Amino acid sequence: MSAFNPSAAKGGYLWYVVITHVGQERLAKYQLERQGFDVYLPMVPPPLGARVRNGISPTPRPMVPRYLFVSVDVNQPGWSAIRSTMGVHDVIMQGSGETAKPSPIPNRFIEEIQNREINGLVILPHRSKAEKAASAPRYRKGDKLRFSGPTADYDLIFQEMVDGDRAKVIFTLLGRESVQVISLPSD
Repeated sequence: MSAFNPSAAKGGYLWYVVITHVGQERLAKYQLERQGFDVYLPMVPPPLGARVRNGISPTPRPMVPRYLFVSVDVNQPGWSAIRSTMGVHDVIMQGSGETAKPSPIPNRFIEEIQNREINGLVILPHRSKAEKAASAPRYRKGDKLRFSGPTADYDLIFQEMVDGDRAKVIFTLLGRESVQVISLPSD
């Protein structure tokens, strides 16, 4: 079997996202290919440090569990067979009712994944423990913070980080809760 090449998708059709049943990505891929669909299931190596269990070595796994991609002409009859294929749960659609059609994704998305492949496996960048610790949030949802402003001090409840130094918080003013985005001081 040759390496996957997104530009070689049958007829140059657009790519669509298929949602599989839990753990049935390979089955869905096999069944869709048997029906003649062009299918891409990006795989990644087993996690670092994965151990042999019951004499079985760790195997590659889907890059995005429960998702695979199909290139098809949705203007031709027969594409809807995807939805009733063994292992397939659904297709990401746009519209509703009779006018609903699969929602295409940009070809560059598939190409970017494929460009990270080495020997058929997508190689994702690994972060060191120091990088992970540096990017870990300083606060957890529900943490109580004290914010000193020019006119008063406020007790806040941390919700989530919005970007590098701004956070969504809840504070109470005049008996009413308000959700605001504030800049956090650097430590």
